[in-house]
Amino acid sequence: MMGVWTAVSAAASVQFVDRAKALGIDMVNTSGATQEYIVEGMMGGAAFFDYDADGDVDLYITNGSSFAGFAAGQHPQNRLYRNDGDLFVDVTERAVVGDTSWSMGSAAADYDNDGQVDLYVTNFGRNTLYRNRGDGRFADATAVAGVGHRGWGTGVTFGDYDRDGDVDLYVANYVDFSLDYESPIPCLWKNVKVYCGPVGLLPGADVFYENQGDGTFVERGEELGLAGEAHYGMTAIFGDYDADGWQDIFVANDSTPNKLFRNMAGEGFEEVALMAGVAYNGEGVTQGCMGAAMADYDNDGLADIFVTNFADENNALYKNDGGGFFSDVSYQAKIASADSRHVAWGTVFIDYDNDGDRDLFVANGHTYPQADLPGLAASYNEGNQLYENLGAGDFTEVSDRLGPGLALSGVSRGASMADYDSDGDVDLFVLELNGPPRLLRNDGGNAGNYLLIDTIGTRSNRDGIGTRIELEVGGLKQYAEVRSGGSYLSMNDRRVHFGLGAAQRVERIELHWPSGAVQILRDVAANQVLQVREPE
Repeated sequence: MMGVWTAVSAAASVQFVDRAKALGIDMVNTSGATQEYIVEGMMGGAAFFDYDADGDVDLYITNGSSFAGFAAGQHPQNRLYRNDGDLFVDVTERAVVGDTSWSMGSAAADYDNDGQVDLYVTNFGRNTLYRNRGDGRFADATAVAGVGHRGWGTGVTFGDYDRDGDVDLYVANYVDFSLDYESPIPCLWKNVKVYCGPVGLLPGADVFYENQGDGTFVERGEELGLAGEAHYGMTAIFGDYDADGWQDIFVANDSTPNKLFRNMAGEGFEEVALMAGVAYNGEGVTQGCMGAAMADYDNDGLADIFVTNFADENNALYKNDGGGFFSDVSYQAKIASADSRHVAWGTVFIDYDNDGDRDLFVANGHTYPQADLPGLAASYNEGNQLYENLGAGDFTEVSDRLGPGLALSGVSRGASMADYDSDGDVDLFVLELNGPPRLLRNDGGNAGNYLLIDTIGTRSNRDGIGTRIELEVGGLKQYAEVRSGGSYLSMNDRRVHFGLGAAQRVERIELHWPSGAVQILRDVAANQVLQVREPE
């Protein structure tokens, strides 16, 4: 036995520093010119994934457009940056992924199980599927695969709902927007005229694509019980909330009830959000939900859900009580008592100090530029927030002590995390609306030990998406799941990070693969990227 669990507190010494420009990430986001329409204020996100299979994570960043148009050759495009260790190198042209649509979100997964990670991009317009050719380039496989839905795509998530060995695809859609729409009544916020929506606009219906295993997908949402009443879809996450081995789907919806689809053992889905307690907040009120994250923040073996919301509402933390039920513990956990003037978007559960529990990051930025008008007690530019998990069911905000990267204010949207510099602590990427992005390097989080687990499926899908990992060290158990998609229009590094505190070795790791295989590893050394291949 290793004795009693010991945490090493790095919180006091951790500093987040913006390194985007210094590392070559020179893209500036473009999303509209006037901020007169709802589309202009909503995008965008980024995805961390290893497109060239060299062992470190690269970065794909979405970009927008403008209704005013651009001169020839000047249209903004999405960017792919290759991680070369010391710099991020723009390889967009070489990789052929410079989408010039009004892009929103992205997620990556090896949908054809060929060992190369592919990329799906949601757009205001036709969505795009890029197949990774394995030679540094991608091919537009949208038409062949049959996944080019046209609408206003937002959150996207990959998961193997039927455990047949390939990943399926859920795409959230927001509203049916047109420049020709004129509201019959003025659209007001605090008695100030602002752009209209989403209320008053028709919601877009989400779509679900089942992977056929031959490079094509078939839309089966209605057949599988995923259709129902259309809501204003924002963020979708595949995750096994009831720990029954089948991946469920949570969808955060703006100004309409959230949805939770329980997976009926691969035969279809049942919408249970109201019964489960996650459709509304604890007071039974619909909120302006933007982003969502799913993780086991209290280490009880059950995945909890966090949802970010609009100004003058509280962000919601739903604790998984087991038995299919959640409780809104936002106030008990001291999340809801934080400043409610913020408009919150991207969010991740991140063990930033490697102490063995999941902390919480929230990206903020107002929707309306009019927030800067005097007398509104609001601001268009807002600061982001990081909450330390105190391990007793509550959090405390520590943003003001964690360095210059968290002292910045802006109009933040998507947020994602990865250990991009392979130093053992998790870093953050934040997209800024109509501004340069931020790559917040974590300096000092690696005072505690860590383990990063990279799953490779054989009978399961190649990425091991949906694998449940149970880790035991020093008497403490942690639980996590391999996922693709989440936050707000973004994707974290698929590899699963565990903080280990002072522990030098992990006693036991148990992996529950989507295929049903259970794999146990013992006495594993800390401070490494552990690649685990599913037993064949």
